[in-house]
Amino acid sequence: MLTQPETNVTVGDISLVRASRVTDSNRHTAETDGRVERSVATRRRILDATRTLLISGFTEPTASRIADRAGITTRTLFRHFEDMASLSATLVREAQAGAQAVMDEPFHGDPEQNDWHDLLEQIIERRVRVYESLLPLYVSSAWLGNTSETIKVIQREGIKRRRRRLHDVLPEQVAADQELFEALDATLSIEFWLSLRKGQNLGVDRATGVVRRVVRQLAVSCAQPG
Repeated sequence: MLTQPETNVTVGDISLVRASRVTDSNRHTAETDGRVERSVATRRRILDATRTLLISGFTEPTASRIADRAGITTRTLFRHFEDMASLSATLVREAQAGAQAVMDEPFHGDPEQNDWHDLLEQIIERRVRVYESLLPLYVSSAWLGNTSETIKVIQREGIKRRRRRLHDVLPEQVAADQELFEALDATLSIEFWLSLRKGQNLGVDRATGVVRRVVRQLAVSCAQPG
C-alpha cells in the first residue's frame, strides 16, 4: 500500500509561510505606491516646467524644452500626456481651478453690512491677482492656439462663473440694467485686462487704476437719472 510521506510541518513553519506571504504582499503594495508617487511627481514637474517656461516668455515651448526643464526625456513626457494639446488642456484646467478658488474667497467684513461698491473693490483686487497669474498662459499658444472642445468648455464655464459672481454682489436694480451689467462685466474681464497690459503696455498699477476708474464711473452712472 502506498502511504503519504511523513512531513514535519510545525505551527511555527506555517506562521513563517504566512509571514512571508504578508511581507511579499506589503512589498508589492509599497512598490506599487512608490511607482504611483513617482508618476504623480513626474507629471507635476512637467506641468510646473511648462508654466515656468511660459512665465519666462516662451509662449510656445516645445516638448523637448519642457522635458529638459523638467529633467526628463520627451518619451517620458508623452507617457504622461498623450500630446501637447492634452498637456495644454491640463495646464489651463489647473490654472482656471486656482483662479476660481481665489474668486470664490469670502468677502471681507459683514456680508449683511458690506456696501456693493466695497464689494466691487474687492472683486477688482482679486481679479487683478488672478489675471496676473493667468497672464503668461493667456498669451501663449496653449491658450491662443488651442481650439479643442475642452478649452472651449473651460472658457464658457469661467465666463459664467465670473458673471454670476458679479451679479451676486450688485443691487437688484443695478443687475437688472443690462447695459450697465455688460459694461461692468466687460471692464472686469480678463480680455480687458489683457488689452491694458499687453495691448497698451500698462504696468500692473496703472492698469489697476484704469479698471478702478471705469468701474467707479459706471457705478456712479447708475445713480444718475436718465
